[in-house]
Amino acid sequence: MKRLFSYLIIVILIFASAACSMPTTQKDAGNGKKVLFVGTDSANDRIVMKHFKELGYEVTLMSDKELTPEQPANYGLVFVSSFAGSHRVADKLLGSTAPVIYANGKILGEVGLASKDDSDYGEYTGLSIAIKESKHELAAGLPGKVDIYKEEAKINFVVPQGGVIIASAADNDKRAVICAFDKGTKNMSGQVLPAKRLFFNLTGGEEINRTDNGWKLFDAAVHWAVGKG
Repeated sequence: MKRLFSYLIIVILIFASAACSMPTTQKDAGNGKKVLFVGTDSANDRIVMKHFKELGYEVTLMSDKELTPEQPANYGLVFVSSFAGSHRVADKLLGSTAPVIYANGKILGEVGLASKDDSDYGEYTGLSIAIKESKHELAAGLPGKVDIYKEEAKINFVVPQGGVIIASAADNDKRAVICAFDKGTKNMSGQVLPAKRLFFNLTGGEEINRTDNGWKLFDAAVHWAVGKG
């Protein structure tokens, strides 16, 4: 009996040790973290979905056509790919109680976080963005000029109405490439955001081109969006 008891103690200690040494992403995977990924089954979007999984998230892919205002209630985070059509997503996520990260800046105009003026959206070609709020959690501890690409490519921007511009185009600090809106912020129509909203530049087709710092900023965006602060 004593020998059996000793074996049980050893087994318990082995499992406890394994749990303590398990990588953070594996431990987090069982915490019910779920992200609704609004995008496509393209190779580019799959890179982003794979990255979410590496962060410990369970990912559900949904097309912009399938998306309804009710679906985000079942998720801890919604991510909208730049491949999602702004006219199809529109304001479906306006009332979402789950935080939302938009990679398509034009949707900000649909939810009143930017104007619908075409001049407030665009792209420039380059490697770098300019961190404007280096002390903010979303800056990931990166100051000043940050190369987000390995080779020059298109970097999308939006001119937001309200919120905090964390990073901007390298040559124009009004053109946000990372912009945050806290829960409780009012949009241009006076509607109160029920959860955090974020515009994050993740230009479709350039996922494979992102640097380690580019992904570090993405990780910071995810952590900020789901955080309680």
